[in-house]
Amino acid sequence: MSSIFPPQAVGELINDPLYPRLKDHVVQSTGMAYYADKDAEFSRRLKRRFDAAEVRDCGRYLDLLRHPVQGPPELDALIAEITIGETYFFRHPEHFDALRDHVLPELIARNRHKRSLRVWDAGCADGPEPYSLSILFKRDLADQLEGWDATILGTDINRHSLARAREGAFEDWALRSMPAETRDLYFAGQGKRWAIAPEYKEGVSFQYHNLVEDSFPSLINNLSSFDLIVCRNVMIYFGVGLMGRILHQFHQCLSAGGWLLVGPSEPNMTSFGSFRTVNAPGVTLYQKQEEAARSPEAEWYPVRLSEPVAVATAAKLPETPRRTETLADARTHADRGDWEEAARCCEELLKVDSLNARNHFYYGLVMEQMRNHTQAEASLKRAIYLDRQSVLAHYYFGLFSQSRGDLRRAGRSFQNALDLLRAKNDEVTFPDADGITASELRKLAAMQLDMLGDQA
Repeated sequence: MSSIFPPQAVGELINDPLYPRLKDHVVQSTGMAYYADKDAEFSRRLKRRFDAAEVRDCGRYLDLLRHPVQGPPELDALIAEITIGETYFFRHPEHFDALRDHVLPELIARNRHKRSLRVWDAGCADGPEPYSLSILFKRDLADQLEGWDATILGTDINRHSLARAREGAFEDWALRSMPAETRDLYFAGQGKRWAIAPEYKEGVSFQYHNLVEDSFPSLINNLSSFDLIVCRNVMIYFGVGLMGRILHQFHQCLSAGGWLLVGPSEPNMTSFGSFRTVNAPGVTLYQKQEEAARSPEAEWYPVRLSEPVAVATAAKLPETPRRTETLADARTHADRGDWEEAARCCEELLKVDSLNARNHFYYGLVMEQMRNHTQAEASLKRAIYLDRQSVLAHYYFGLFSQSRGDLRRAGRSFQNALDLLRAKNDEVTFPDADGITASELRKLAAMQLDMLGDQA
């Protein structure tokens, strides 16, 4: 398509009275503060989207971005235009060396009792990074991880990239760091592309998530209790304030002792102060420090007797009644990663009311975090059986099914959530989902469903 703009139109675009408002909307939606002082570059990229969408002024393009149906896919296209988006397998090999030689052995030793490993790749683009991690797991750590539940979740703001990531087929350019003999071990030729072998897709899942607009940590989005978070070359676009906020949220998403790996271009500023800094050859790593162990009993009974006094006075003291559990207690334990206590709370609640759909729903969320997939699935199904109108149960069951590789069931679940959301006012909130509104959940469900495409 030829440009509808004459050569001088880029300057005219910047002078459009609504250009500042349009730019602010894009920055607020994506966090792309990188363009705060780069109007010439931003407007050139913006102009290409004006051409494709056949709009001539900032006001009409702003209306397009705000459109409930046409807006999200257009924002996807704009994001692809304004981000570099280049990634390839085993980019920055020193990072993978550090993971193999330092981080993962430490996590394997730490998690040997539960035999699970949970990784989040935030800003995964079209998939080379999470698949590189999968190859690393199965190539270099196969013996140590045999029989483990090791999962890698890739998230991104671009649905089209996520769809390509799930497909797992790549051009030569994405494999340029691999010698041909190595490439042939992990990929099969597929016309002009290379399809990653099925074994390296096992345990790898993808879902939509916007670091700027969508909540995390979040039980409902399955974004919590990670052992390792990888977020490389994403925060270079963000301002210092936003970067600090996201790093704080990453810190909350990590289990005690968990690790964060960022890109070499991310600034090493005071925002990383809550992490322990570890230097490895060619890379700086960040670790969440262990927290002092909490005693649930100490929280319930703040005045504790010393042992000798307790023995001497036991006969005189009436038995203290155990506090009645609530879902708020379960959520409190879950929010700080005390999954055993969260599970115990849910089990106590289920003993009292086994027909309460919310009790089963929360128990399902907790069981998934504890990697008990069988019980998680049973509890989520029970929640839906008891309350067919539970939007959150349908939505989360979609995420659960997606992570287990059942894409058709995931698609049905997301569609069920969308069908139920049609009857709800946009501003209705869901307290069990961090106060997310019906409008926001509708957007997320639609994006997850759209991302699945024909596979649903």
